[in-house]
Amino acid sequence: MGAALWAGVVPGLSSDILFCTASHMNALRLAPAVLLALCVGSACERRHGSTDPAVPPELRQTLGRLARGLEAFDPEQVLAVYADDFISGTGRSKRGVGEVLTRLRESKVALRVDKVEVTEVDDTRAAITTSMRLRYTDRFRNIGAGEVVITDVLSHLLRKDAQQWQIYTDKRLATYREGRFGEEAPNVTLAVPDRLPTGLDYPVSVVVQQQPQTEYHVAIGNYPEDPGALPPPDVEARLPEDGRLEAHLLPNPQGLSEMVRVTVIAADVRGDWQGATTVSRLVPGVQRTERRKQPPSLPPEAQDV
Repeated sequence: MGAALWAGVVPGLSSDILFCTASHMNALRLAPAVLLALCVGSACERRHGSTDPAVPPELRQTLGRLARGLEAFDPEQVLAVYADDFISGTGRSKRGVGEVLTRLRESKVALRVDKVEVTEVDDTRAAITTSMRLRYTDRFRNIGAGEVVITDVLSHLLRKDAQQWQIYTDKRLATYREGRFGEEAPNVTLAVPDRLPTGLDYPVSVVVQQQPQTEYHVAIGNYPEDPGALPPPDVEARLPEDGRLEAHLLPNPQGLSEMVRVTVIAADVRGDWQGATTVSRLVPGVQRTERRKQPPSLPPEAQDV
């Protein structure tokens, strides 16, 4: 649960025409990936593949404690499950986890865990994959309020010290975010590569289910997984007549994971906005995965939070 979950996924891009910056988006702009390994009922006892790891009782208890703390947005209870030297895949420390829990509570976010799997476990190490869903209400300019739904899949690594299991790092595997605003919010499909390419650019495809007498304006951009500030979109265009817009984006030179976001605004023949849809997807990088194989050596106070 480090810096990844809603950083860059929740905030709106800023542009005079196509992007909004709303109250909930600003509140969650730097939210780290804190909502991770919830364990509900017998979920922690699920087996994965042919390894069938047995989940130790102490680990099950730790995940239950984490779940209760997250559901209550209780930083003290959640942080008890984190190692002091925790650092996320995007470089955030334990302190940022508590800060984002407070933001989420104040923003009235709803959270549901869809699935938890213990994928590896031995006497001192464990790996967990969690799929969860985040919902909140936001506004898009004069179109009005709408629901934003984020589905996130995260991997978390834990170690056992002195009979206590603690999280020492995390990894983001996949993210899909969709916000729909207004009565005529377009149906949008965004296709991105499975992994960040090593070439000079990479293709993305936007497909919109068109309605009669409606024009569609599209903006596409990519940005770091955990940005300090969101850049303007790279592409702004009217949707072609066939309902498909192809674009090529420049990857970051470090090979880090990044988000691709598209905003589609539907307007009537007079140009009045009728609805808007925003969709974001993670493009996993290669560099971040490698650097997270070793536990961090820097103390929390040395991390940039």
